[in-house]
Amino acid sequence: MGFFNWLRRLFEWFLKIWNSLDDETKRKIIDAIIKAFEPYLGEYYQHEKQKTEGKK
Repeated sequence: MGFFNWLRRLFEWFLKIWNSLDDETKRKIIDAIIKAFEPYLGEYYQHEKQKTEGKK
């Protein structure tokens, strides 16, 4: 149970920080995360699209 307790406390800590941020800062963080994952999501989308088109 120690590991799960540690994870819960970590999540609560992040949530506390997140709740203390203003909306503009939250938006900037979300945009940065989306921008960081865009290449991976685009690659995944293209891979799935090719897989689907190959089944036709």
